[in-house]
Amino acid sequence: MPANKTHIITAFNDRLYTEYAHRFIDSFPKHLPLTVYSETDLPIAHEPLTEKQFAYKHRDKPITSYKYDAVRFHWKVQAVNRAIHELECDSVLWLDADIKFLKHIDQQWINEHLHTDGIMSYMGRVNYYSECGVLYFNLRNSNTQAYVNEVWRYYVTDEVYNLQEQHDSYVWDYVRIKREFENNWQFRNLAEHIDYKVKGGHIQAHLYGEWFDHMKGKRKSVGYSAENSSRNTQNTVEKGTVRRVER
Repeated sequence: MPANKTHIITAFNDRLYTEYAHRFIDSFPKHLPLTVYSETDLPIAHEPLTEKQFAYKHRDKPITSYKYDAVRFHWKVQAVNRAIHELECDSVLWLDADIKFLKHIDQQWINEHLHTDGIMSYMGRVNYYSECGVLYFNLRNSNTQAYVNEVWRYYVTDEVYNLQEQHDSYVWDYVRIKREFENNWQFRNLAEHIDYKVKGGHIQAHLYGEWFDHMKGKRKSVGYSAENSSRNTQNTVEKGTVRRVER
């Protein structure tokens, strides 16, 4: 594989930075490029998410579960859409901001563990929507922008409300499955050989728990993932830097 340059992205607002995303920033590995996107101001360098029409239009829509909170999850899709169109790199790696890094990762690690020649690498789960806390987008694939554009279109056109669920994992899956069938577009399931129901708990802990702990859901308040056997590993990751944004 030719030399690859990956740019890592994440997104969170000021409230989430205080609650948990500061752990992501404080433990982020040195020497890897990172861009943070946010719909609010932050005490760290970030790129503003400026497309707010969808949020304003639907901010008062009643929701009964995170599965139907399109406004919450559309910020993530907006960030990915911005990144693949604006960043100069070969691939974009989305990481959820409730991650804490335990060991150093670098470009070689990304190439070995996440790279695909297809459009996207994701963590699929049996008879359930995918875990999308880690998403790798190969910008060398000619169909990647079209895939992300289509997912983003479901939000900006309100078509997302015609789907059974409105969170980003459902929409990434919905469009991916459709395009795998109709266009034979290629994607990589990082968890293809892991049945998360047999393993139990959070699938990321079984795949990459040695390197980072994804404190999903209630794990955020606890401060670790119980199923991650590496959670007590001494954190020796050098503190990284966030790409500075000129205003």
